[in-house]
This record gives sequence, C-alpha cells and structure tokens, in this order.
Amino acid sequence: MVDRTRASDSERERVVDRLRAAATAGRLTVDELDERTALAYGAVTRGELAELVDDLPVTREPRPSAPPARPRRLPWFPGRYEFTVRWVAPASRQEALADLMEFVAPPMHRFGYELVERTADRMVFERHTFPMWTLLPAIFLFPFGLLALLIRGNERVAIELLERRGETILIAQGVAPLPVRRAFAALPD
Repeated sequence: MVDRTRASDSERERVVDRLRAAATAGRLTVDELDERTALAYGAVTRGELAELVDDLPVTREPRPSAPPARPRRLPWFPGRYEFTVRWVAPASRQEALADLMEFVAPPMHRFGYELVERTADRMVFERHTFPMWTLLPAIFLFPFGLLALLIRGNERVAIELLERRGETILIAQGVAPLPVRRAFAALPD
C-alpha cells in the first residue's frame, strides 16, 4: 500500500541527504543521484519519496554525542573519611576483577589494607588502625590510661562489580585516608 500522505520539505531534504550519502558510499552513480534528487524535490507524497530510497540500505542516524564529562574533583581534606567513587571499565567482570587484583590490590596492601573477601562481583579490603591519640592518655593517666591502648579502628573499602552491556561498572566505597581516596577519585570515568 502506497503512503498518500503529503510530504513536507524537511522529509524531502532527509531523502536527498540519504541519496547523497548513498552516492558517497558508491551505491548510486552521479546520474542516478541527479535524477533521484530532482524527483525527490518534485515529490508530492511520502510514498513517492519512499520509492526513491526503497532499494538503499537503511542507515542509522548518528546519536548525538554526550556532553563532555565534568572533571572529577579530587578530595583535599586530610584524614580518614567515608567516600564513594563510581567508574566504568570497558571490559567484562572477569577482566575487571583481574585488573583490580593486578593494579589496585598491591597499592592497597602497601597502605596496610588486607584483602578479606573476594567473589566474582565484590572485593573487600580491611585495615586495622591504632589511633595515635591513645598514647597520651596511656602516658598521662597511667595506669588507667593504658585502657586507651585497647582502642582500635577498622577501615573497610568495598569494590562492587556490576556487568552491563559488555562493560563493568565499579563502585568503591568505604573509609580511607586521603591518599587512598585521591587514588580512587583519580580513576577515569
């Protein structure tokens, strides 16, 4: 069934653009392009336009490009604070996990973190800390101040791996000192 709806100027222009693209790709000769372009500009209905491109492959419109990503601000405040960072790895979950083991686990170990859990979709690093301020009560409030030496801190950093459409989304969150927070924040989006 032929579409008898009247064609608009913008529809004619889209067909002419498609014809030019086909000629550029070598699907139409220059003479065919001239002939079909004249017929497109003279077409009254959508059906007439469709006949001009029905033997050409359908091309997809290019998607508009995404706006440029804002540069990620790096943490600047010293100390141990909570953080959450998300980034995308253009790899499968297994490849991303292998990369984490090769490039993230060794620096975390150097910062005193131990790998306490590793599954196919999660890694957890943990570090036990000894707050330096506990030395003051231990010295100045001796012998009761020695109880302050029993205070220990725990810092955990968990990295979740979520696979989607051939890439892996990684989400790191936890408590860490400034150098670790900055290293995670510096990873590319």
